Amino acid sequence: MERKILFVLASNTFRDCEYLVPRAFFEQAGFEVCTASTKKISTGRFGYQVPNTYLIEEVKQQEFEGIYFVGGGGSAEYADNKAAQTLFKAFLTNNKPIAAICAAPRNFLKWGLLENKKATGFDADGVFSELALQYGATAMPGEKVVTDGLILTANGPEASEESALKYMELLNRTNTNK
Repeated sequence: MERKILFVLASNTFRDCEYLVPRAFFEQAGFEVCTASTKKISTGRFGYQVPNTYLIEEVKQQEFEGIYFVGGGGSAEYADNKAAQTLFKAFLTNNKPIAAICAAPRNFLKWGLLENKKATGFDADGVFSELALQYGATAMPGEKVVTDGLILTANGPEASEESALKYMELLNRTNTNK
């Protein structure tokens, strides 16, 4: 069976390297990488364009082994997106790991996915730590990558490589336990 992973992108201003670098690692490891967003084409902060495989509301979690939420300022567009929230929760309900990098973990906080969990995320403005306190998570902004159960969070572009490698380890561990 071919291994498939879904990357969720903001429609605008996703962080280009937080998509390109992990995607390269996943493809090199033999994963088929698909993308989803609120629009058919997503544009990164530095202009990289991605024709998305799916609109977020079209995704069926059973087709994928994991889901990786790319950060950047645009990821805030998902804060109140019920389709995205339901999708990430469906992965967890089905014992499939989820990941988010940079600003994207803020959505996990708002959706209640990080309650009683350790997590990291972009925090140069202090917002991640404030949200973690508000939503019952333990903020670890000094860590590049934090894994707690089936959830991996990473703090920014400098964690792109490490987050991809650690998420693949998490996917492999989870698959072995099935």
